[in-house]
Order: sequence, then C-alpha cells, then structure tokens
Amino acid sequence: MPVPQPAASASATPAVHAHIAAEDALYPCSDGKPMSENMWQGPAILKAAGDLEVAHPGALVAPDILVYPEQGNPRNRVAPDVLVAFGLGAHNRSTYLVWKEGKPPDWVLEVASPSTVGRDLDAKRRIYAAIGVPEYWQFDPQGGLFPLGAPRLRGLTLVDGEYEPLAARLERGAQTIHSPVLGLDLRTEGALIRFRNLRPARTCVIKANPKRPPSSRRRVRGRKQRDASPPRRSLSAKPQRARPPRHSPSRKPPRAGPPRRTVGARPRHVRLPKPASRSWKRPFISLGRVRAKTTESSSSRHGAPPSTANDDGSGK
Repeated sequence: MPVPQPAASASATPAVHAHIAAEDALYPCSDGKPMSENMWQGPAILKAAGDLEVAHPGALVAPDILVYPEQGNPRNRVAPDVLVAFGLGAHNRSTYLVWKEGKPPDWVLEVASPSTVGRDLDAKRRIYAAIGVPEYWQFDPQGGLFPLGAPRLRGLTLVDGEYEPLAARLERGAQTIHSPVLGLDLRTEGALIRFRNLRPARTCVIKANPKRPPSSRRRVRGRKQRDASPPRRSLSAKPQRARPPRHSPSRKPPRAGPPRRTVGARPRHVRLPKPASRSWKRPFISLGRVRAKTTESSSSRHGAPPSTANDDGSGK
C-alpha cells in the first residue's frame, strides 16, 4: 500500500514564507526615525503604553508601530506614538495592516516634540479622521509647543468624519478629560499622563464558615504547629558561645569566706548562740503545790535526810 507523501504541504510552507517575506519587504516595519527625540517624549510614551496594558490586558497596545491604511500603497503610512485596538488579541505584530486586521485602531495618542508638533496638529489629524479612528489624543509633555492658550492635553472624538474636542474639567487643580473609548479619565501629571479608572470597585462579602473551629482551638493548633516546627534562625544573627556548666572544671570555684556585702545593703539578722545549760531548774508550780526541787537537791548534797512532812506540817 503506497504511503502518501506530504509533498503539497511541504511545497506550501515555502510559498507562505515567501509571501510573508514579500509582504514585509513591501510594508517595512521601520521608517528610520527614532521613537523619541528628548527626555520628555520618551518617558511619556512608555508610561502611557504601560498603564494602558495594565488597564486593558486583553487589548492590543502598541507604541510606535507603523500603520498602513491602504493595501498596495506603502507610502501611505503613519506611526502613532501609542495605539489601542480592542478585539484583535495582544499578540505581537511587526506592522498594523488595516485591511488585514479588519478595523482601524480604536484609540491613538501623539506625544508632541519640537520637530513633530506641526504634523501632529494638522496632517495626522486628517489621516486618522480618514481612516476612522474614533478617538485621537494630543499631549505636550514639554509645554509651550502647542499654540498659545491651548491646553497641554487634548482629546478629540470623531463625529461625522470630523474631530471635535472632548469636554475637560478641573480636578484638584489639574485638567481632566474622560475617554469614552477607554473608560478612563486622563489628566496631566508633570510631563506624564495619568490614567484613572472610574469603574466601580468590587465589594467582597465575607461569610462565616460554620466548619471553622473556634478561636481557642485555632490558637492551640497554631501553638502546637509552632512548637513542632524547627526554630527559625536569622541569617544576620551571630552564633552565641555556649556557656560552661556551673561546676565545670573550666569555671572558677566560688569564693570562700563570708558573703560580700554591698554598700548600702541592709544587714541580715544574726542569730546568737544558745547559752550553756545550768544545773538549777526553775520551781515547777502545779495545782497550788510548790515542789522545791532545788531544796531537795541541796539537802541531799549536805547528807540530810529528805523531809517527810506533809503540806500542813504535821509529819504524819
């Protein structure tokens, strides 16, 4: 049984690559001009592109890309400083071909410089209106490039093929303009553009979990886990020297003699020694009878017989 050979697919692949190479040669991705001319224009372009990527992560945000609006006419091209297109995906492109993407960009920003301010105000305005870009924005980061009395930030919306200015308001001393296409507020902040999101914040409702143990059990469980885990050691902590035991031979013996007395310390109570026992004893008194044991001891010492008299002296 003959095995089918992938000759058609192998021959189609070089043809596709050749077509892409011819298209890239016909519509080059560079016009030989720098993206920025000074330190005001470059940071403003990069800051605006980065903020728009954060605000709209699924949209196409491209700084300084060539846009070809007409097929077969590579001379008709324009390079906006920042463009935003929704619904086309955020994958990389070398150029923006309007007939291939299916629509013009939805939002365009031009950051003025001394050599491009005239083209930004006149020629590019007519090109973007003819293409059908819904919103066109102009920004002067350096100041003094726009005509006298014109604001540094201007937003234009396309109405019946002509651009009309968007309404601006003062907020905290700065000019603020709302962009309906982006859903953001734009305002000047020094030499940069600040994008402010006006979408309502999501509220987070925390519900009680009936399966969660009470706080006392959680504390006990956390204490057990903390005791079972090895102690943490800081990398900057110095190793401490182990102290020898109290009665080790390397440790000095305690000082002999009376304890030291610090200055101002209160003296301790000293107990005096007990006196030596004496031969005599005190008379023992019991039930009104006095038994003079001291007399008996003295009479026996001199040889006299002990007295047998009663308490009343009768001798019976």
